[in-house]
Amino acid sequence: MKHQIDFLELLQIEYEKYPVIAVVGGGGKTSLIFRLTDELLARGKKVIITTTTHMAGESELPFVRGGDACGVKETLEREGYVIAAEYEEETGKYAALPDEKLEELKELCDVMLVEADGAKHHPVKVPAEWEPVIPACADLVISVIGLDCLGQPISQSAYRMERTSEFLKKSLDAPITEEDIVKIATSICGLFKDVEERIYRVYLNKSDVLAGKEPAEYIVEELEKKHTTAAYGSLWEE
Repeated sequence: MKHQIDFLELLQIEYEKYPVIAVVGGGGKTSLIFRLTDELLARGKKVIITTTTHMAGESELPFVRGGDACGVKETLEREGYVIAAEYEEETGKYAALPDEKLEELKELCDVMLVEADGAKHHPVKVPAEWEPVIPACADLVISVIGLDCLGQPISQSAYRMERTSEFLKKSLDAPITEEDIVKIATSICGLFKDVEERIYRVYLNKSDVLAGKEPAEYIVEELEKKHTTAAYGSLWEE
């Protein structure tokens, strides 16, 4: 199905130049990955989806456990895309493959999409010391932040709320502001952590929950002042 909004264009993703894309940050990462997959398939590209942490399991989707190269090739030819990961029976989630396997598999597809962070559906987060888990082969990193965190207390909207509170130098009851989102998105202690020399994008999700576009537009403008390419929208929009 053709969507009205093209997220590859919205986020200025040059996937042919930067084919391994890691997605980090708050809730909406998996939905964004599958939206990008739809758009890439529509362009005739072969896509591998994987994770360096954990990702919700979907039994009806094409999946190759352990990322077996032969199985991945066959599934890509048949379906156009495949989830290549380990699988945890106890949690029902996809789990990480080693970096060496990702290096091998990236040669089999046009684009590899990697869920490289966890947030347990919270819209915003400040990473812990061991987060995110951006693979060495990643060319581009997209940070996802849900705009439904705006005006909400840190204690209700942030994953790792104590770390977010400490980072923002605010109490747990303090509401998250537009300025907080800019700081989280651009700091090397926030979602820019471990991005290093990679291409970086910020996606502000759930703009549909806002009364108007002004807060989202303000955040995008402030991020652009910091030389950070950003866009806002809603993954529910068609």
